[in-house]
Amino acid sequence: VPLIDEELASIEDKVEQALKEGISFIEFRFDYLNNFENINEILERISKYKKQSIYTLRPVTEGGKFGESDTKRIILLKELALAKPMLLDLEYNTIRTNDELADFIDNNEIRTLISWHNFAITPNEENLVDLIDKMRVFSHFIKIVTTANTMEDTIRILKLYRLIDTSINLIAFSMGELGILSRVLCNIIGDSPFTYATIGNAIAPGQLTINQMKSIYSLFHKKLI
Repeated sequence: VPLIDEELASIEDKVEQALKEGISFIEFRFDYLNNFENINEILERISKYKKQSIYTLRPVTEGGKFGESDTKRIILLKELALAKPMLLDLEYNTIRTNDELADFIDNNEIRTLISWHNFAITPNEENLVDLIDKMRVFSHFIKIVTTANTMEDTIRILKLYRLIDTSINLIAFSMGELGILSRVLCNIIGDSPFTYATIGNAIAPGQLTINQMKSIYSLFHKKLI
């Protein structure tokens, strides 16, 4: 759910509609905001969903919309953290280079989803497994999203679920048209605790809508039973 300034009045209606359609979790994309002066008001409005929510403030350098300074983003990330959502999405490149933020997260017992995106390629298996080993230092919830340029890239990302420690809650899939399959199969043949879909227009390459995802899962379910 992208939080867009001019659409905030209807945000609860959108979330309630998604819940009626059967979704389990909600990602709120705070980086779509232009004005952060009323951040506390927004957090209060969506607080009733926080136990099933991921809060994300993705910078432009990581494929998001937040283009202001890192200093301001860290301040805002701390505010989001103290709201105590189910998970706070933190980029691996952010937390590994900011000891003060990492200490803040630990001291306040914030549950995090450590994420890493590659908008150009899908690295080889060895590099991906090594990356996961480094990311797990910060959380057992890890998100790896790459770009599929070939079907082999999609297969490679799905193989990760068989190469990692079972104590890791891995969400791994590929972006792009060739990666759509991995968005569906990541918690069918993989052990991903959840996958991502959109309420309206896609906000990531290859993203499916809630209804499209539900339809595909329904077909799998009918076949499996």
